[in-house]
Amino acid sequence: MSNFDAALERFQQVDLEYAGGLANHGPMGAEALEGLGHQAKIPAFVDIYAPRLPPLSTGSALAPADRMAARGDIGRVGDWIATFDAELPRLGPEAGAWGSLLRAELPALMPGLFAAAGHGLLRVAHAVRALERVDDDGRRREVALGLAHWSARYQALPGKVEKMEVLHPGASPAKEIEDIVQDWPILGEANARLGLFTKVVERLNGWAPFEEALGKVALPAAEDVDDFLSGVCRAAAQIYVDHPASRIAYVHGLTIPSSIRSLLPFLEGEDRSRAVGYALEVVVALHSIFGDAESEPEPDDEVIRVAEDWDEMRYHSACSIAEHSIKMVEACWREDRLAPNPIFRRAAADAALKIGGRGDVSAC
Repeated sequence: MSNFDAALERFQQVDLEYAGGLANHGPMGAEALEGLGHQAKIPAFVDIYAPRLPPLSTGSALAPADRMAARGDIGRVGDWIATFDAELPRLGPEAGAWGSLLRAELPALMPGLFAAAGHGLLRVAHAVRALERVDDDGRRREVALGLAHWSARYQALPGKVEKMEVLHPGASPAKEIEDIVQDWPILGEANARLGLFTKVVERLNGWAPFEEALGKVALPAAEDVDDFLSGVCRAAAQIYVDHPASRIAYVHGLTIPSSIRSLLPFLEGEDRSRAVGYALEVVVALHSIFGDAESEPEPDDEVIRVAEDWDEMRYHSACSIAEHSIKMVEACWREDRLAPNPIFRRAAADAALKIGGRGDVSAC
């Protein structure tokens, strides 16, 4: 049994949340450590992270007719876990059979991807990446637990992604996505940033500038989503670097859209276009709340030096045993290999060296 599989065995015995609504990052952090090539750090990460987590919720599988009413009801989380656990034996032993469950569930869940500040989606995406390496029962169960969390905390953001224009294949957007994010309207209320991320984004409900700005963005055709998503991730990395006072919020602004990339193979047609629209919506919603027009990157020669070497960034992040540092560096590394850009190195070096405390973790 690998260190990662041993970690899953332990983390799957504990709940999806702790301390009144904080997401269990354990399986995601362990998978990211494996992805970074630092499996040896997983036992230390588990020993530090797992003791805070209560026992797993229990319940009864939901009948298909009852699932819509139970969506978004965290009081039914045990029932959602039982529901998706019951789906696993029906998938069959064939490699990749778990994909049929994602193809069935993702189109309906994607509009509510901010569930648990995106951690339902994130747990599913980390599970998919783990299954692409090894397909076994423990990694399949991660898909079930991620879907359960997503379903129980289903939360839509205030924009109208379903009404956004979808371009024809090959059509170019009128404006680069990085420029759109840099010009995004910012609420500019410091008090609006206080509390769980799932609560602070509710301040955008009814705020016309947000919905108007989102409505002006055109989405790519299904065939063209990869370049659009890379632009979203570059924009997210840039605003992370530009806003050092809100690092943890902006970590999610990058890790969520990057993880949507892992789920695109299980979506078709317009669902693919809408998915990257929801990815953008997460980035700009967090930016509307946490953005500060006066904020600037922190000058730090050590960050600039470390940004030259992915091996050093990966090592510093793994040694931090800090889940947000680990997940951010892994996402930046993955994005930089797909579409290289210096901003991913700058953001990763900052996360590797600057995220290590517990100060802001209570927001998610």
